[in-house]
Amino acid sequence: MPSGRLTGKVAVVTGGGSGIGLAIAKRFAEEGASVVIAGRDRDRLERGVAEIGHAARGVTTDVSRDGDVAALFAPLERVDILATCAGGAHFGAIDEVEPGTWRELFAGRFFGQMSACHQAVPKMPGGGVILLCSGVAGQAGLANYSGGSALCGAVNALGRALAVELGPRGIRVNVLSPGLIAGTAIKSNLAPNEQASFLSRTLERIPMHRPGKPGDIAEAAMFLVTCEYANGMVLDIDGGWTAG
Repeated sequence: MPSGRLTGKVAVVTGGGSGIGLAIAKRFAEEGASVVIAGRDRDRLERGVAEIGHAARGVTTDVSRDGDVAALFAPLERVDILATCAGGAHFGAIDEVEPGTWRELFAGRFFGQMSACHQAVPKMPGGGVILLCSGVAGQAGLANYSGGSALCGAVNALGRALAVELGPRGIRVNVLSPGLIAGTAIKSNLAPNEQASFLSRTLERIPMHRPGKPGDIAEAAMFLVTCEYANGMVLDIDGGWTAG
């Protein structure tokens, strides 16, 4: 039986089948948590569960659908940790991207996080922790990503508001704000040549001149979960991008 800082805790990670969510789920499991991962792709979830081990479970869930989110949490008697990592990105000029595209992105990445919080909070004891996920676009403007920038800023505001609201109930809320993370940040509507150009321009803005790894975000998640006085934070893990 694993023993660690999260032994006896129940952790739910949305977007847990790959990328940042999978790395966080693995890290939580290594520290003893009972992990439930959620995502839309059943095959990806099954691979994720196998990679995590430690009796992790996967639940097929589209976080943009409130009914799916309710079904994810219904069997759980208690939730100690919620990490909302379901991702997605869309790039394009404001006069080229149809408004419905941004609505779809918000449905999963913003309202999906709100829906997960709505379901998890009643099951959270004192000492519970919520980790939302935004991105540096919420603080550093990106051309051709206005909708995504607005979304990340909204998640940051949500995290701060929930920290104030839920703190008296013993529930801490913080926001992970990743920068460019290898294998995740440019999986979007960009064509391969556009991805290469985006990557080159972005690396110029990062003092370390390299992308981060999903594991870097997982370590930041562990810090926020285990530091009992961390509340209302938006933690940039971006190689110094937002410092410039």
